[in-house]
Amino acid sequence: MAAGDAPACAAMVCDSAIGERYGFTLDGMAKTLAAALAAALEGSSELFVAELEGRIAGFAWIDARGAFSSAPYLRLIAVDPAIRGGGVGAALLAEFERRTAPVGRDWCLLVSDFNEAAIAFYERRGYERRGALPDFARPGITEILMVKRRRNSP
Repeated sequence: MAAGDAPACAAMVCDSAIGERYGFTLDGMAKTLAAALAAALEGSSELFVAELEGRIAGFAWIDARGAFSSAPYLRLIAVDPAIRGGGVGAALLAEFERRTAPVGRDWCLLVSDFNEAAIAFYERRGYERRGALPDFARPGITEILMVKRRRNSP
């Protein structure tokens, strides 16, 4: 991801179930992504985009050791609303797993309990519900910990 990509990526997040429920703003999310990109340059996380026909189709923000300082953590993933359901999210998730394959034992992410489409998306790709964190990110919302075991994990 380049600095100039932050506004388009922020718009994708804001036009999603989590963006609407959490009340994200374009300016606030663009600033968050710009700060994340600066941190990524220091090696603490990574942001990457998927492109389709020369346009940003989606992006992912990952932290290779963000879950318990040892497991790859998907911090955020978003796809252009006009093309959701077309495979971009699956490609971004697969890229997250590919990029972090040498790190840790399992892949981890949090998904908000109200985001049933996202929960189903992750479950179809082998992620399982492993726990719940009530009021973790916002009061009244439970974050669900989802984990995908690696084939060679015990």
